[in-house]
Amino acid sequence: MRWDERFDALETDLALQADGESQAERDRQIEDLAVERSAAVSWADRCLGREIVLSVTAVGLVRGELAMATADWVLLHHDVTTDWVVSMDAVLSVTAGTGAPLTARGEVQRRTTWRQAWATFVRDRDVVVVVLVDGSTVRGTPTRAGSDYAEIGGELVPYTAVAAVRCPR
Repeated sequence: MRWDERFDALETDLALQADGESQAERDRQIEDLAVERSAAVSWADRCLGREIVLSVTAVGLVRGELAMATADWVLLHHDVTTDWVVSMDAVLSVTAGTGAPLTARGEVQRRTTWRQAWATFVRDRDVVVVVLVDGSTVRGTPTRAGSDYAEIGGELVPYTAVAAVRCPR
C-alpha cells in the first residue's frame, strides 16, 4: 500500500471513529432527555384511561378505570354502577396494566379541586359513602360544599380527612 493510500485510509478511519463518537454522544443526549421527560410525568398521567389497582389508606385495594385525575383526587370507574373518588394523599401504591395512556389530562382537569367534586355530589343529590383516613365512614347525601369541607347529614367533613368516596356512577 502506498503512503498516500495509507494516509487516506487513516483519514477515513479517523472520520468514521469521530462519527461513531458523535453518534454515541447523540444517543446519550437522547437517553438523558427521555429520562428527564419521564421524570416529569406523574403516575396519574401515565395511567389515565387504563385499568389500575390503587392501594388506599383506610380502604385497601380499589380497582377501576382511571377516568379523571386532578391535583387533589382521582376518579375511578369501578363497575357499571359504582365510582370511587380517591384522595391523591391517600394513595399508597398504584398497579397499572401495560400500555400507553389512553387519554391526555387537560389543564381544566388538573386544576379541578375537592370543592368542585363535592359541589357535583351536592348537585346530584346521591347518597355517598365517605371513608375517612382514620378508617371510619360517613354515609349520606352531601348538602353543602365549603371551601375546605363537605356537609353530610349535618356533619362537617374536612376534605383533608377524606381518603375516598364511593358514589353512584
